[in-house]
Amino acid sequence: MSKINTIQSYKQIFAVAIPMILSAISIPMLGIVDTVILGHLDSPIYLAAINVGSTIFNVLFWGFGFLKMSTTGLIAQSYGQNDIQKINKQLTQALVIALFIALILLVFQQVIGVYAVKFTAQGGQVADMAAQYFHIRIFSAPATLLIYVFFGYFLAIGQSKKVLWIMLVNQVGNMILDYVFVMQFHWGIAGVAYGSLISEYAAVILGLFFLFKSGYQIPTIQQLKSWLTPNDEMKQFFVLNRDIFIRTLCLMAVFLLMTKGSARLGELSLAGNAVLLNFFYLMSYGLDGFAHAVESLCGQAYGANDKQRFKQILKQAFVISLAIAIISSILYLLFGLEIVSLLTSIKEVKEYSSQFIIWLVIIPIVAMPSFVYDGLFIATTEAKIMRNSMVIATVFCYIPLWYLLRPLENHGLWLAFFVFFVIRSLVIHVYYMKWIKNWGN
Repeated sequence: MSKINTIQSYKQIFAVAIPMILSAISIPMLGIVDTVILGHLDSPIYLAAINVGSTIFNVLFWGFGFLKMSTTGLIAQSYGQNDIQKINKQLTQALVIALFIALILLVFQQVIGVYAVKFTAQGGQVADMAAQYFHIRIFSAPATLLIYVFFGYFLAIGQSKKVLWIMLVNQVGNMILDYVFVMQFHWGIAGVAYGSLISEYAAVILGLFFLFKSGYQIPTIQQLKSWLTPNDEMKQFFVLNRDIFIRTLCLMAVFLLMTKGSARLGELSLAGNAVLLNFFYLMSYGLDGFAHAVESLCGQAYGANDKQRFKQILKQAFVISLAIAIISSILYLLFGLEIVSLLTSIKEVKEYSSQFIIWLVIIPIVAMPSFVYDGLFIATTEAKIMRNSMVIATVFCYIPLWYLLRPLENHGLWLAFFVFFVIRSLVIHVYYMKWIKNWGN
């Protein structure tokens, strides 16, 4: 392949990835702002409570991340085939399913809230604050799930800048409202929850505007009935989402157990790990930007049956992602203590967190391949591969280590987290090598 074509391919990857990185980084930035605001109050209890509350919603909403992933994979392939009617159908199905799931969450919010807080917290004031956060934030469920579908659609058709604008409205608005509600109105943990709730519905309004501007047409009653009637295509759609959901469920279990293990060690560990996980989120959302580029561009190449283009994009995404992982590790090694100090002024939390920064230095390198491969298998709608590799890494690696390494206390939690990514990356690479040999079968 010529040098000009290679450069052009890199430009296409960055054209999709940069807006996605900027929008994705705003997600951990929101968590960082929450941490900074609550971390400068007079007690670590606020940090511990927001760690529990945000973990519950990260896990709960991540569980329905298949709405974005399946939308991206299916529509990217249809876009590569230039099938406009099929795109409209797939988008409508995803929007209806998102609203249906949100309705279920709202109906059963009381039961979900009780068990989620009970599982992640150890009772007391932290659990009470987390419950207060949950019962406000849960009403953002329809907005959050619709935003997932918007992201999947705009990413699939190569309009990632719209994703950036939606995310900026959501996160910047959230940051401003957090400051006003917590620092000015003194609403505490409830202020953070209300900030998230209001800003997400503002983002939905912008997303709907972009959606109709892009050419989406509301289906007729006859079309809607036809598109939602059970058939082989709908069965395939639900099987795809089922596999992605199982994969995400495993990832949810990892972060839930991380939080539960932190809570078992006490409020200081819970607060310290809340600070440290922001390091991981910054790195992971940066890598996600290029994984999203793989989803979009590889999906289009796969739909067009262009194997050469497909492999070229994948190789270039690996090169870029490895560079990002190395840079992240170097920055955390050199400036980890300074970053912790920015996140909290509580002396005990700073001293505790500083002991575990080394784990955030070594994790990015071993975690990187799993991000790129996830993007690849979303693009090709091979969700069963993502599912199998995640189940193996979680059930046969992370959960046993989480239990067996308890004597090492917090270092044991981070060691289990590290080994989880090692196994996940190795297993999914083995699956890829087998899959690429059978291209087209």
